[in-house]
Amino acid sequence: MLSVGKALEAKQMTGSWGYRAGVAVAVLTSFLTVWTTIVRDDGSGAGFFLVIMAAGVGAFAAWFRPAGMARTMIGVAFMQAMHGIAIATAPVTAQVPDGPFRALAFGGVFAALWLASAAFFWTAARGKPEAYRAVA
Repeated sequence: MLSVGKALEAKQMTGSWGYRAGVAVAVLTSFLTVWTTIVRDDGSGAGFFLVIMAAGVGAFAAWFRPAGMARTMIGVAFMQAMHGIAIATAPVTAQVPDGPFRALAFGGVFAALWLASAAFFWTAARGKPEAYRAVA
């Protein structure tokens, strides 16, 4: 009974263009993160996969409601940025030409994509009645 109610609620939420755009940007960001991590294969991929896993766990914890998804994406953007800083300041990265700059650029671009997703979810949350917003 609860799952049927949640399925109907999710169907109502996806009627918003902001929600759909937020999901699209989040899925695109996840796909690009996996793709670039596989292509680079520099040994730092586990952290990037954990960022994606945090987005999934946060989405489930927010019950896929727009306001909770916006908060989740903001947290994931912060995690992405901190992970980029951690890689940029690693001693091994300093040995690679332009390594710190590339690590910061990678983390910054993907953090910006997560923030764009959060903005779309926030837009969707502002246009929905109180019943669809996440409980803080």
